[in-house]
Amino acid sequence: MRSFFVEPDEIHHSVAVIGGPDARHIRKVLRLRPGARVRVTDGRGQTADACIQTVEKERVLVEILGDLTSSTAGGSELTVAQAMLKDRKMDGLIRALTELGITAWMPFVSARSVAQPDHRRLQGRQARWARIAREAVKQCGRRRQPQIQIAGGLADIIAAAEGFDRRIMFWEDAADLPVRPQGESSPTGGANTFLIIGPEGGFTAEEAEAARRAGFQLASLGPRILRAETATLAAVTLVQYLYGDWRPGSHDGDGR
Repeated sequence: MRSFFVEPDEIHHSVAVIGGPDARHIRKVLRLRPGARVRVTDGRGQTADACIQTVEKERVLVEILGDLTSSTAGGSELTVAQAMLKDRKMDGLIRALTELGITAWMPFVSARSVAQPDHRRLQGRQARWARIAREAVKQCGRRRQPQIQIAGGLADIIAAAEGFDRRIMFWEDAADLPVRPQGESSPTGGANTFLIIGPEGGFTAEEAEAARRAGFQLASLGPRILRAETATLAAVTLVQYLYGDWRPGSHDGDGR
């Protein structure tokens, strides 16, 4: 069944309005007609089956069948703070990370970030990243769209991580692999995790020390030199398996 986004303020009791590109896609590409069944989600964890009532030029009205149901996610959240990468690498990352199940993404500028866009360009990029994440959510069947919050520098990221149960900075010069983080005898799930991952040139020793002093575990991804975007995907996959909704025995249903 096809899935479409509806804005929360476009849900009125048992009727919802699908607008924008999704409405045009329904009308022009899929050519769905009244009576067709679809699934709607508000991007915040609620979803429902629906039946198309009317197809108009710029909007589609659907009747919600039953109640909006919330995600059954087990409560573990995964935030990824990503130092800026150059070119369009960030576009590919937000798409893949959305599919991997992160709940929040915080791009920031580190000491060795080649890309250092100004505020105006960042606003445009944030809007584009939100669109990419939205499309990825529909493609992979998630109920929740990851939050995207652009931060300034590493100090802002460290401050934002306060209160998280696990805080890990992946750094190529770290000695430890993140199999048994500090204070845990074995990997377990059910807690919120905050990851910091570096740019093409990696983090400086000063940045790593600042994170360590703030309570972050410094962790390595092994003996090989990975491209920055590969390192991010490897780190998130590993953490999802150890602590997230990929861990053995975790059956999240829709992967958040």
